[in-house]
Amino acid sequence: MATQLFKNFPDIQYTLDSGKVITIKDFFRKSKIEQSAVNDIIDYEYVELQEGDRPDVVATKLYGDSDLHWTFFLVNNWNNYYEWWKNNSEFEQYLNRYYSGQYLTAHSKTDIVGATNKFLLGETVSCIRNNVKIEGVVNEVQPNFARIGVESGSFLGGEVVTGDVSGHSLTIKDGIKKLDGTAYYYNGNHKSNVFVNGMYEKTIYDHEWELNEAKRNIKAIRPEYVRIVVREFNRVMSA
Repeated sequence: MATQLFKNFPDIQYTLDSGKVITIKDFFRKSKIEQSAVNDIIDYEYVELQEGDRPDVVATKLYGDSDLHWTFFLVNNWNNYYEWWKNNSEFEQYLNRYYSGQYLTAHSKTDIVGATNKFLLGETVSCIRNNVKIEGVVNEVQPNFARIGVESGSFLGGEVVTGDVSGHSLTIKDGIKKLDGTAYYYNGNHKSNVFVNGMYEKTIYDHEWELNEAKRNIKAIRPEYVRIVVREFNRVMSA
């Protein structure tokens, strides 16, 4: 159905969190159909994605044409392949890739950013444990959460770390996996980066899980209308 329409579209490569490289057509930098016009001529259904449901797989199931995977990105207002729902293994790989390392929490935010100096991104922090030097590189500085993020190293509560450039030091309250760190505090729809009595903690893991699960149910054009959308898309792209 769509092969001739899309044959002249450039290819683009995406590297998945598993390391696999896939090649798809680059629809994302092209003109889109005016959304209000789309809503006037089509109807939608919702599809709950399951393990193995890549865009091309779902397009084949619904429309018998894997090329029509671009319609999911159109009607869900997504801009790239990475916004697609991740299955369990992809989700874990994503978390391991973007949230590796530790958060070193302090007793106060002034332990992170002091009156005269502060921890610096890219500097090495270290401590001595049993005559062995433990080191990590600072990749996040978050005074609101009274913590710094470090890559490499494995630090423990009670240890004192010092930056090799800033000379700034802190006594670690807790050394935790980043995924166990606080994403925000909340009470109902109200969110805050600062804890207030009556609020609850949302961890980074739970926050990422909820964001991913929100993408599991996708909007899809009903099969009987998809040919209309293809014709309209062809008109817009040819104008």
